[in-house]
Amino acid sequence: MKMVWAIVRSSKVDEVARCLKSIGVGGCTVSRVRGYGDEWHVYEPLIHGGQDKLEMIIRDDQVDGVVKEITEHACTRLDGDGILAVFDLRSVVEIRSQEEVASFLPKREVSQL
Repeated sequence: MKMVWAIVRSSKVDEVARCLKSIGVGGCTVSRVRGYGDEWHVYEPLIHGGQDKLEMIIRDDQVDGVVKEITEHACTRLDGDGILAVFDLRSVVEIRSQEEVASFLPKREVSQL
């Protein structure tokens, strides 16, 4: 399993989320974030809520598709488009049952939107 963490422009979140759902991503946490990167001149718009963080746990076989969808649909080719990272997960524990979940993410059929 992998965790994908992406910072994208707030104006692109709905588009990215629709695309992720269309390829079978079962869930995504979205949080408003503030900050800046290498481009200091884009700092001011970001402080005013210009970006969101998307976090999702996915199967290993979904990584390439998820990265492709996020990078294609979040890109404006302007400074401040964001960043994406993929992390290996050592374990996932379901809080309700307090059990480690070996196959947390079953393969789901993709429904048409």
